[in-house]
Amino acid sequence: MSNPRPAPGGPGLAPEVQEIPIGVRRAASWSWRLLVIVAAGALLLLGLTQVTTIVIPVLIAILLAALLQPVVRILTRYTFLGRAASSGIALLGLLLVIAGMFTLAGRQLIAQWDDIQSRAVQGFQALLEWVQSTFQIDTPMIDSALQEGLEQLQQYSGQLVSGAVTTATTLGNIGTGLIVALFTLFFVLSGGTGIWRWTVGLLPPAARVPTHEAFRRGWKALSAYVRTQVLVAAVDATGIAIGMVALSLGSYAVPIWLLVFLFSFIPLVGAIASGAIAVVLVLVLNGWVGALIMLAIVLAVQQIEGNVLQPFIMGKAVEIHPLGVFLGVAAGAMIAGIAGALFAIPLIAFVNATLLYVVGRDPSPELGHDRASAEHFAALGAGVPAHQLAEASSDSEAQRASADEDSSADLAMLGTVPAAERRSATEGGATPTGTGAHAAEGTDVQDAGAAGAPPAGAPGTTAPRASTDRVDGASAEPPAPRHRADDERD
Repeated sequence: MSNPRPAPGGPGLAPEVQEIPIGVRRAASWSWRLLVIVAAGALLLLGLTQVTTIVIPVLIAILLAALLQPVVRILTRYTFLGRAASSGIALLGLLLVIAGMFTLAGRQLIAQWDDIQSRAVQGFQALLEWVQSTFQIDTPMIDSALQEGLEQLQQYSGQLVSGAVTTATTLGNIGTGLIVALFTLFFVLSGGTGIWRWTVGLLPPAARVPTHEAFRRGWKALSAYVRTQVLVAAVDATGIAIGMVALSLGSYAVPIWLLVFLFSFIPLVGAIASGAIAVVLVLVLNGWVGALIMLAIVLAVQQIEGNVLQPFIMGKAVEIHPLGVFLGVAAGAMIAGIAGALFAIPLIAFVNATLLYVVGRDPSPELGHDRASAEHFAALGAGVPAHQLAEASSDSEAQRASADEDSSADLAMLGTVPAAERRSATEGGATPTGTGAHAAEGTDVQDAGAAGAPPAGAPGTTAPRASTDRVDGASAEPPAPRHRADDERD
């Protein structure tokens, strides 16, 4: 019988290590690396939970920035306003809309408060009579239960006072978080590109362009999710508000609309909670028949949302399986409560699109390759002075602004035309955008080479072709005049 084949091993391994099967050694190597990754992730989450007053407002500001970015882009491109002024107007408009909605809902609730109170008392008395007649419970038993509840309330009065103090502290944290969110939102809208480029510039040169391209895919998926969620929430709220009007409760339509709209941003749980509140309100005001009708309306609206709106509007922008949504919301709620449930799905959408690009499955090939940022990172690696880098970034952003105005047919043409023809088109004045992950990788190699290339005029080197994209300003052609709004685009 032949001897079993020895486990492969390098000449530097000890004999007792070579005796261990290669599969066991590989499993051990993977195991300790996975343990380090899990430990680092747990440590990061623990650190974030200690500064939730800052982390949660910043995350909310990022979601709002993804929602308001198209508004800022339109104001910057088609008006005389600069980026900062457009961001301020968008932020002010958002605050006016939110304040107007809450003011209108609050005024309607205050105007109907007496009616709600009287009907609630009547409904409670009717429920009490039904319980007494159905379960044969007499009045002394109910009175004793109420008296026991009052005694328990008096016994734990100290805890209630401490809870009130905690509530005041929470309100103070909410005020601080609101200020942090507003400041963060303004600066992300007005200078988000510069902040992101500075962050990516801290990475090794070879990782800058791939990281930026992966982030663009993730940001697109995040923006698509936020805008779609706003639209779906508005449709849900409108459907349930129409049901309130049909049940002759139109004076409560606006508060219910606002409640359902806000709760809809919490996946799965929010729709159930807001629908239950609407049904209970109708039960108090209109009785059992109206509550059953409202329940049917809520179920119909939620079915239309889940089976029609979500698949149709989301499309392929955010490909997340329903099981992933459920588990993500559950894990987020376990880790960070309501905030975790709110941010779980946007985070999953972002990470999903980013990882798809990293593994070579570009989820958004129409985005192409960001030449402006690639040139910026290449110049950053070459040690270009800061002022020249800023001028080059401004020129590149203006060129990208004009490229954004191209039609979808041009983008489709770029996805099918070979690289040589696109290069010829570039020399003729067109602006190439690339065609996804593989095209981006090829350009990344060129950018990495440009970052480490020897200076012009060195022995054994060939002078590069003059181009209007040169960061050193030695272009053979003067830049075309641009509008002031184009120069201040991000």
